Amino acid sequence: MKQSLLTVEEKELLSKAARLMEELIETIEVAEDKELVEDVETALKEVREGRTRPLSDLVKELKLESEIQA
Repeated sequence: MKQSLLTVEEKELLSKAARLMEELIETIEVAEDKELVEDVETALKEVREGRTRPLSDLVKELKLESEIQA
């Protein structure tokens, strides 16, 4: 029987660390995208100003009622 170099717990920890690194890289990529950052800031400003509408209205407008339950 072969013996593993890592315990089950160590493998799980390594897997979690890898997922966190992937998330961090994605966050950095988003932060470096100036246009995306500006779009998010604009959207947040619109939300603070109350310039939103119910999701159900958008679903109806796009005729997606059979695909999405809002």
